[in-house]
Amino acid sequence: MPLTSRYGALLLCAALVAPSAHARTFFKSGFEPATDIPATDGEAARFLTQATFGPTEADIAKVRQIGLSAWIDQQMNAVAMTAARPHMESVAAAMTAGGTETIGQNQRMSRWFHTAVTGPDQLRQRTAWALSQIFVISDTNGAISGEPVQMSEYWDLLARNSFGYYRTLLDEVTYNPSMGKFLSHFRNRKAATGREPDENYAREVMQLFSIGLVERNIDYSPLLQGGQPIPTYDQSVISNYAKVFTGFAYNNAGTNLFGGTNTYLPMSCVATEHDTTAKVLVGGTTIPAGQTCALDVRDGLNLLASHPNVAPFMARQLIQRFTTSNPTPAYITRVAQKFNDNGDGERGDLAAVIKQILLDPEARAANPPANFGKVREPLLRLTAVLRAWNFQLPAATQYGEIRMGMTNPTASYAQRPLGAATVFNFYEPDYQPPGPVANANLFAPEMQIINEGTTYSISNSLADYTFRYYVGMTNPPTDRPLINVAELSGLSTAAEMVDLVNRRMFYNQMTASTRTTLLNMLNFMNGATASEKARSLLQIAAMSPEFATQR
Repeated sequence: MPLTSRYGALLLCAALVAPSAHARTFFKSGFEPATDIPATDGEAARFLTQATFGPTEADIAKVRQIGLSAWIDQQMNAVAMTAARPHMESVAAAMTAGGTETIGQNQRMSRWFHTAVTGPDQLRQRTAWALSQIFVISDTNGAISGEPVQMSEYWDLLARNSFGYYRTLLDEVTYNPSMGKFLSHFRNRKAATGREPDENYAREVMQLFSIGLVERNIDYSPLLQGGQPIPTYDQSVISNYAKVFTGFAYNNAGTNLFGGTNTYLPMSCVATEHDTTAKVLVGGTTIPAGQTCALDVRDGLNLLASHPNVAPFMARQLIQRFTTSNPTPAYITRVAQKFNDNGDGERGDLAAVIKQILLDPEARAANPPANFGKVREPLLRLTAVLRAWNFQLPAATQYGEIRMGMTNPTASYAQRPLGAATVFNFYEPDYQPPGPVANANLFAPEMQIINEGTTYSISNSLADYTFRYYVGMTNPPTDRPLINVAELSGLSTAAEMVDLVNRRMFYNQMTASTRTTLLNMLNFMNGATASEKARSLLQIAAMSPEFATQR
């Protein structure tokens, strides 16, 4: 059977564009009492660890009041998005008026951390964080490093589309100027003597954003032919997709590819620089000659979005970002099936996909198997600490920026929002650290950035937030949050202190050995102040291997 038959009659028109918004079936829960209310705070906190940047006491109480499904529905439908670009534009305007400073990536970092720690739209922002590791752009690239406001619009694009449709997201990513500059299809020209269209975006939109390198079954296992994996595309397909993505320019460029002014608006296409020849694309499908740029892009992206690989490809990577590095084939299948049909016959509904990931039986199992879970992303260890305890935020600067003490997290955490070293993200989804994990044929993506150096730098930074800078210190800094340990230091016994840390940071599942270690430390600190004991307890808890894992 030829591979093209897997597509059926591939749709090249508006039928594959995301359906219009309506009340999707999986939101129609009616007025029946919730049946998925967690029995304990620990169960609620475990769910919130997967779904947010870290549990808070308020969110735990909310989940235990209304249940898991209702909490997800509220996050998707009732909680407004915390936008980055309007804030960045306001700060930029104030800096320009002040005449002494220029907005940069530091302000974008402060905004990101403030939103991650305090934003009410936790599930949307956490989903944007996951999507940013698939649809990668990076401020390490000189083409966009000096454009923090434009990059903040790209983050907002991901956040806006977090609960929308994959096909719409793919379209908006393609036309975004930051992506255009990062993967060089901005001002990409049709072939001429001594010149061929740039293939960068053509390659990555297939390999990383949609179909991957080999044909897949719905459970992500490779399709085989003669015992070998089947490539999804070859160099010829890359070259033809490169022709699809020619002619892109600034939105206000008009007929001059190199005209226009820098803007965050979607790119437009200059007709004279677009290749209008026929193009043989993925699956051997030809789009005809003489089409406009908009039609070529629509048809080319429709072919990718309709490919059977997209559902398992997106399912596996999103599962890895939320719940476990090693989802079973059955877990991937259930999520991929939800991608293919949200219950209303609609494909690519990301809201339905995220809900399936978080509520899947494997994610909610009370006693998951030993290979379930993941190494907690380094930055998510920090955000979880900040959300678990009371912090005093610094006053806004004269420009309206709230500084969070973390302008270059890469130096400490090997992660930086929209700042991966390459288009392949901070780590690869198939990374297997040598030793027991690789020997068991398991994956641990985050371990690719965990080494002797980052273990030290992460711990040192966590010490800043848990021990060194606190409410009541002499000469406190004004560019970072200060932890307030009054609640913890006011407890009477070491056991009470450890119990509170267990509830806030370990969802009441701290092992006996970790508990004993923390108690022994506190009991050994004779003569230390209550504040020193509390801050030391938080520091060691945040640095512990147990906190560094998510079960």
